[in-house]
Amino acid sequence: MSTHENRLCRLIVREHFGPIVEKVANVLIRKGRMPVGLIANFTALKPRQVRECLLVLIQHNLVVYAESQEKTRIVTYYEINRPELLHRVLIPKVLHSSQDWFERDGALITQSLLTHGKLTITDCVADILKTSGVAPGKTTTQRTQSLNKAFTRMVKEKCLIAVRPSDSLTAADKNMAEEKRETDKMTLPPTAAELASIRKALGAQKQAEQNSTIVGLKRRLDTMDDGYGEKRARLLTDGDLVIVEEVETDVYFKVNFDRFIIRWRNVQIANLYEARLNPTAKAIMQTIMNLAEERMINCKEEHSSPVSIMLLLNSLPKDTNLIDTLEFDPSDLGPNNTKPKIHECLDKYVQILEDDLMKILKKDAGRSGQYVINLKMASEILKKNLIQGIVSARFGAPYVRIMNMLADKGKLEEKQISRFSMMPVKDVREKLTTLCTFGVLNLQEVPKTKERTPSRTYYLWEVILSRAADTLTDRLYHTMGNLRQRRFVERAKRAVLLNKCERTDVKADDSLLNAAEKKELETLNGALEMLEIQELRIAEMVITLRDF
Repeated sequence: MSTHENRLCRLIVREHFGPIVEKVANVLIRKGRMPVGLIANFTALKPRQVRECLLVLIQHNLVVYAESQEKTRIVTYYEINRPELLHRVLIPKVLHSSQDWFERDGALITQSLLTHGKLTITDCVADILKTSGVAPGKTTTQRTQSLNKAFTRMVKEKCLIAVRPSDSLTAADKNMAEEKRETDKMTLPPTAAELASIRKALGAQKQAEQNSTIVGLKRRLDTMDDGYGEKRARLLTDGDLVIVEEVETDVYFKVNFDRFIIRWRNVQIANLYEARLNPTAKAIMQTIMNLAEERMINCKEEHSSPVSIMLLLNSLPKDTNLIDTLEFDPSDLGPNNTKPKIHECLDKYVQILEDDLMKILKKDAGRSGQYVINLKMASEILKKNLIQGIVSARFGAPYVRIMNMLADKGKLEEKQISRFSMMPVKDVREKLTTLCTFGVLNLQEVPKTKERTPSRTYYLWEVILSRAADTLTDRLYHTMGNLRQRRFVERAKRAVLLNKCERTDVKADDSLLNAAEKKELETLNGALEMLEIQELRIAEMVITLRDF
């Protein structure tokens, strides 16, 4: 891992945990996988303290472990769960999205789970009632029912996922254990082709399990009317049964950052068409993404699940204007210039989206009348647009023109770039060197002879999107680390004032602070807010380059 990523991980741990836990986490970040004894040697802590710190980190899903057979004993190794740790920079955005999608109850549930790591639904509701209390005009029972309903909805939409004992194991060890179980059934050692087939089958099986059921959510028959509405009461009167989904009380849950990232990615894909066409095209793409979202597991999938035209028509928002936002040829109009019907307008919109140069929406090859989203192509477009924006803001439009030219035409020499861009060779050479140093361009040498002399060597410039994204991600990690470090510095400058504000008497009566202290506290809050906003903006760039 890069130095900037390790530094950012250490700063995240410092902000969220105490100094003793920080010592243990820093050792694991720097040294990698280690047993308790080695961690105790490096941190100068007692093994009991190390185990307690590891328990705290495992509770917050930040440490995973693996067991290894060494001679006659089993040794447990611990390592940092880097993806989960780096996702903690997205906590403000996750809380804001929970507020938008699941209202205030969803934000409170998310905050409680992020504070404690993992909780059951009973413990989560009890914690919220203890901290926020009950709103005026509502009873505790009504408040509990409201929180349970929001929690169940978040589990159903996979924004919260169940935590199983195997989730604390490293991914590599789980995969090796599954492969070993399959290979033990064979009489002879597997060949490379058989091993690849086993891995492919295990991956397909894991994906099918993730799509089939939601762990921790069960269904039961409800025969009591507890205020769900007249329709439900009428169904019960007619003798029908109502199936109610509820969360199991003995299952622990945590926040699923991957589901939030998938939704953010889908919104960005829909926004591409709002800027390119109109808001109606955005509404159509957003509806397709919402219908296909249930089967999405992560952002690395190449295609979405297919969606039919009829399902799309029935699922569009009611305020979507399909007729008035299209221009029709006179031949398409009916008698008295009547415009086509809604389903015909939707067919035309889908055809326009399919013919678009971005090639994100396309027909499903195996099923007629159904469409899929090319998620891989959409992610590449989002990454390319972000890199173009960074280069444009940092260097200017000529640099973006050179980058786009290389992305479209492939490998080019310096003279070819000068001719295509209509710039002097001297200026082109300077811009190419700047972009290469920044990490956007790559230089490949192709010698004409075995001597590899510079005069007899072709120097070809190219854009490799994945490599450019990795380089810029590392630079963004460095910037995020600087912003987070600046927050610590700002707090350290005013440590005396902050300690005074933490006193019980000052919390009860803020008049104990004089005018200068109040002004200084306001300045500190403004600086910290500005730094947090900047860090969150950079974090959004990072998830586009790293996770999409």
